[in-house]
Amino acid sequence: MQGDWIIGENVPWSSAWTSEMRFGLQASHEFPGLAEVVQTESQGRGEPLFAAMHITRQHRAMFAHLCHVCGEPTPASDRFLFPLQSGFMVPMGDGTFRYGQNVPPIHRRCAELAGALCPHLRKGGAPVAFPSDEGRMVQRTDPTPGLEHLARLAPPGREIVYACYRLHGEDFTGVVRSLEHERADELRRP
Repeated sequence: MQGDWIIGENVPWSSAWTSEMRFGLQASHEFPGLAEVVQTESQGRGEPLFAAMHITRQHRAMFAHLCHVCGEPTPASDRFLFPLQSGFMVPMGDGTFRYGQNVPPIHRRCAELAGALCPHLRKGGAPVAFPSDEGRMVQRTDPTPGLEHLARLAPPGREIVYACYRLHGEDFTGVVRSLEHERADELRRP
């Protein structure tokens, strides 16, 4: 089936490929004083791994607001999220929760394309406009699911960035909570 895959059309730009399964460590540009896991880049070679986001592209896209599907910058006027499919609630120290987004934003056109092709996205509703309050970037220094084997790369006593996510404020967290309740109500209807 190789050759049928087109990045930005039927394969997300941020997906990893079978040829990109080597990892290393480098000094983090975004999180000074920490090292981060990086992944070999040979995009388009082998087969796409739809369930595996490429670590290095994900970091780059999260910080620069690059589109998850096409890899191009998303201007503030054309930046969307699928919050029910691409994030999680993060417990805060005061007992509250905030929405954490771990998938890069997406253009409206790319969201429509992805929604039509991806069974996971079709289940969760329409994309939502990215909030004007961008939140802040947070590093994960615990191995994320599927990357536990990379913990052996870490020098003893050194914190390693395995992933990053954007932690949103209370207002957008409220929007996501409302969407969660609406979705739960829809699922309960006969």
